[in-house]
Amino acid sequence: MQVIFFIIGIIGLVMFFFGGKMLLQKYRSKIIGELKITENEINFEKSGLYSICVVGGGYANNQGNFEAIITNNETELDTIEKDLKFKFRHKGKLATEFYQFEIENPGIHKIVFKNVEDLEVKESMLVSKRLFQKKSPMEKIGFIVKESSSSTKFIIGLLMTVFGFNIAGWGIILAFNPQIFK
Repeated sequence: MQVIFFIIGIIGLVMFFFGGKMLLQKYRSKIIGELKITENEINFEKSGLYSICVVGGGYANNQGNFEAIITNNETELDTIEKDLKFKFRHKGKLATEFYQFEIENPGIHKIVFKNVEDLEVKESMLVSKRLFQKKSPMEKIGFIVKESSSSTKFIIGLLMTVFGFNIAGWGIILAFNPQIFK
């Protein structure tokens, strides 16, 4: 019986390792470039999933018609506003992943922002604090493009890390003391 619990503990450690690896990939994703509010050109060297991030606040919301238009050879790419807006730090400022898009053909892409005044950015993520904050001025807001991963991959990594740690702990405890519940 102890061997079975020990194997369960090892499986938990493997889950913890791979879940942690998925989370670290999300946190250490490469920043491709910083954007201006006017027209931008960015060279994407490889295909994959990327995101446009708002730098300067922990809360970003589209209050109207704000949009980012990404074109490659006059072909417009689909941009999707993220439901789970992942937060991270960029050069000491809080940043929020806002739009997500997929690059299929590497090369130079143009990014244009329209109706930027409809973007609401506030410093705090807390609703109770955010109610009393003013909208951040456009001079304090920046945009970056970075590599991204899907929200599903992030959630799976988080669950694998938490459950893997728990399974590993109980597996090892029960392997060395199987009569703990008697």
